[in-house]
Amino acid sequence: MRSLFFALTLLLCGWVVADEARPVYVEVTENSVSQYLLKWKVPPVMPDGQEPRIKLQHPDCLLVNGGNAAGLIGRRLYQCEIKDAEAAFAVVLDYPRSNPALTSLIVFKPFNEEPIQVFSGPEKTTVNIPLATSAGVVAKQYTVAGIEHILVGTDHLLFVLCLIIIAGGFRRLLLTVTGFTIAHSITLTLATLDIFRLPTELVELLIALSIVLLAVEIIKHNRAEEGTPLSFTWRYPVSASSAFGLLHGFGFAVVLQELGLPASMKVQALLFFNIGVELGQLLFIAAVLALVFVALRYITAVSKHRSVLAEIVVYGVGITGAYWLFERFGLLF
Repeated sequence: MRSLFFALTLLLCGWVVADEARPVYVEVTENSVSQYLLKWKVPPVMPDGQEPRIKLQHPDCLLVNGGNAAGLIGRRLYQCEIKDAEAAFAVVLDYPRSNPALTSLIVFKPFNEEPIQVFSGPEKTTVNIPLATSAGVVAKQYTVAGIEHILVGTDHLLFVLCLIIIAGGFRRLLLTVTGFTIAHSITLTLATLDIFRLPTELVELLIALSIVLLAVEIIKHNRAEEGTPLSFTWRYPVSASSAFGLLHGFGFAVVLQELGLPASMKVQALLFFNIGVELGQLLFIAAVLALVFVALRYITAVSKHRSVLAEIVVYGVGITGAYWLFERFGLLF
């Protein structure tokens, strides 16, 4: 059964999406009073022919260059003789079939004014561009972006799952997660504000390595003979989670750098993105604890074979982390 499980895991881990949180990036620039340039960049996860057709929508705008072609990268030029000042600009993303869970980031650059950024979820294919932004709008957008990022970041979630297993009790779990939170908040801030950065490929490789190391630690601990001294990770889980948290903060920063920060509200946007990451992390922890509680209480087979099932889960996490490690090693070199 274990051999079969390993084979299935190796087959399936190649399909797992690890932290593909890059949005569809759309930029609208007002070159002059009547000319607007639309540019876009789509993450390379779309099958050929399924890229969205992106256009600028306004009753007083006409397309003068760009045609109807779609692609991962493109641009269109519009002539806009604005007659209705109340009519809103909007960006339309027309997917031939469906949106594969990609969010959208719209950046509107008015002539001689500060840029305006708008986030939208995968469900929205028409995104209105406001004439101005506010602290409340920024707080909501970046909080949602943080929640979405952590919940689709499979590698981060698997690392947190390992922390839950190592912590064991509620008090140790609280301290361990707090250490992880404080540490990744520090490096997220340093990287986002361009104080200190690491190469993206190296960060992603080391995050995969951190998952493998924790999985190995758990297996070694579970198989150790009675009386064997505990490893550093098991004796000081807060220190271990904090050390790895510094690394994961650089990973969170990669996405925030893709999204960008509004020039006049960098600190607020950074704060609320981090809050969103923590909310998403707490939701994941609560879901895992609730699932384990229900399974142990109401499913006899789970309760009876608890240790075996836990080991199988950890092996699955370790194999997936190892797959990412080799994959990212190849990308780095």
